[in-house]
Amino acid sequence: MIDIVQKRQCTGCKMCGDLCPVGAISFQADKYGFEYPVVDNEKCISCNKCVEKCPGLNKYKNASFIEPKVYAAWLKDTDMRLYSTSGGIYYALAKSVLKSNGAVIACKFSADWKHAEHVIAESMEELLPTVRSKYFQSETAGIYRKAKKILDTGKKLLFCGTPCQSAALQQYLEKIPENLITMDFICRGNNSQKAYQAFIEELEEKYESPVKSVQFKNKRNGWNSLGVLIKFENGQEYYDTRKNSYWTLGYIKNNLYMRPVCHECQFRTIPRNSDFTVGDFWGIKNVKDEDIFNGISVLFVNSEKAGEMLKEIHNELYYEEHSLEEAIKGNPCILTSPKEGEMREKFFTLLQSNRFTDAVAECCGRL
Repeated sequence: MIDIVQKRQCTGCKMCGDLCPVGAISFQADKYGFEYPVVDNEKCISCNKCVEKCPGLNKYKNASFIEPKVYAAWLKDTDMRLYSTSGGIYYALAKSVLKSNGAVIACKFSADWKHAEHVIAESMEELLPTVRSKYFQSETAGIYRKAKKILDTGKKLLFCGTPCQSAALQQYLEKIPENLITMDFICRGNNSQKAYQAFIEELEEKYESPVKSVQFKNKRNGWNSLGVLIKFENGQEYYDTRKNSYWTLGYIKNNLYMRPVCHECQFRTIPRNSDFTVGDFWGIKNVKDEDIFNGISVLFVNSEKAGEMLKEIHNELYYEEHSLEEAIKGNPCILTSPKEGEMREKFFTLLQSNRFTDAVAECCGRL
């Protein structure tokens, strides 16, 4: 049964819950805020599907994907490019799928901005909230069943998620259908929803107002600034860059609150397990300062299907081919997992009775 999975193996994809034919699997959060499967032994029929399909236990690999063609790319639509986290490639691909009467499954913030969840978008209005990165674990319970129902109708479906979530969907399906397009991204690691919620609730207390919107990597001071912009219902706003953001200090510099499996991720591989991979083209050379400010995506085209789809949207993009080595040099998370922070345990102990900022500062120093 799936509760044999160790914390260093479980990605939190929750595919096993969708797969269980008798609803015997639920999920329970540990003290760090990460959820793991729990089996109801009275319901379980020992079919073993959950263990056989678990991408963490089985080191899933889709053998059909190829050595990627690597591009630096961005939207020609400057406004949408600035709105996006990097160069806006996800938006262009998703819009193309919707125009063909297809559907998109991707991640958006919850209504209170304290959680994230994978949802179905079938209109441009539903698509916009799924643009931009969220940087903590999303809720995916039930999404694999919903994806299969869409695919069974014959509609085109773009599924965008972490590499482990993309692998989970592929494992869930008996066969990868032609109408499925998968997209993952260069993932540094899934952060604790508990840590993120503590960060938001501290700010709500400070500004005496509920949050109205959250933007990670806001480009007010450019793509490279890693700006965090949070607006509140009372009209006030919080803004910090990488130099003075406690969220970034805890995540990027000190690895305080990532899921344990992310420190030993098996999905940082070439070839990839999705049709497309997107991310930041950090360290790119010989580009205009304007383009560095507005954001540049690295785009991996990992399958023939992806290559054909790129042709469909090429008029909306500027893109030029680069080497895989250049992309890896600027973004080592393509292949390398970040080490677990030495102060991780201390941080979560402090978080039980301290504000988020104070817990990070105690572990990493004051900004």
